[in-house]
Amino acid sequence: MGQEFPPTDPDSQFATLIRIARTYCHPEADEEAYDALKRLAQRREDQEMSTFKNELRRAIQDPAQLPGNELFRAVQYDDGSAEKFLRRLWRDLYGDEPVESGDGEQSE
Repeated sequence: MGQEFPPTDPDSQFATLIRIARTYCHPEADEEAYDALKRLAQRREDQEMSTFKNELRRAIQDPAQLPGNELFRAVQYDDGSAEKFLRRLWRDLYGDEPVESGDGEQSE
């Protein structure tokens, strides 16, 4: 990618989500990047992808927790809102798998 971005705060509760989204979902990522992310998402034993999935789940459940407009700057989604982008990302990566909260409740 040609554009430089400020680094994501590694202590942010969504650092992995934002870093991976920036790498694979930004418009300047190469053509195969999003497909590569779909393949990575299927690696159930991968700790980084497990962290990504948990952060994505938490962000979907409460998008207001996301730091400012950092996700938009990282991805430049055109879905209309962070919540719509996150839900589309979940569907693309995990299909019909439900988004579950920590107490086992499901969110659509």
